[in-house]
Formats: sequence, structure tokens, C-alpha cells
Amino acid sequence: MQRVKAFVSEAASSRVVVQLIDEAILGRLNALGFSAVIGSTPQLLSTTVSSQTEKAQLFSLLRDEDICFSAGPDWCPADVFEHLRDQGMLAGKYRRIAWTAPGQSLVTDC
Repeated sequence: MQRVKAFVSEAASSRVVVQLIDEAILGRLNALGFSAVIGSTPQLLSTTVSSQTEKAQLFSLLRDEDICFSAGPDWCPADVFEHLRDQGMLAGKYRRIAWTAPGQSLVTDC
């Protein structure tokens, strides 16, 4: 299984937030328009999209970087990815991350 570099932790609104795990991906996330959330621990990066089309394009780029989409309660990033895919705005699989216990996660290809 591949190592988790980062995961999308928030995406229900126009704000998309990524939690960084591997600093090696920071430059690529910056190039995609993400900037650091000041004072966040763990390190969070965020960007804003203006439309569902722009969000789908960003999700595609994040997926291509092997960034996971978090599963969880409510309208989580994995649900948003699947909704955009169901709408025909995205195609293909993505990596979903879910927590089974504090500090323990399960990554699946969906």
C-alpha cells in the first residue's frame, strides 16, 4: 500500500482544505493554489474554488497526486468526490481514507 502524503479534510463548501502529512508534496500543493492555514497543527493548507466545475478539476489534480479524500460524518470529501463523479464531472478511482481508531487509518481505492 502507498504511503499517505496528504488528505482532503474539508470540501463541502467553496473552501478545500488539505491536511499535509509528507512535506515533500508541499511545493506541488502550493502550485495548485493552496496556502498554509496560519497557526494550524497539524499543518493545513486551503484554497477556494469558484464553482463545482473548478472543484472537480482540483479534485482530479489532487487524485493524480495520490492525495486521499477523507471519509467521515456529514458531507465529507469522499462523498463530495463521489457526487461529482456521479454527476459526470469526474471519472476514475480515488483513494479514500477512514479512521478505525485514533491514529489508525484504512485507505481504500474507490
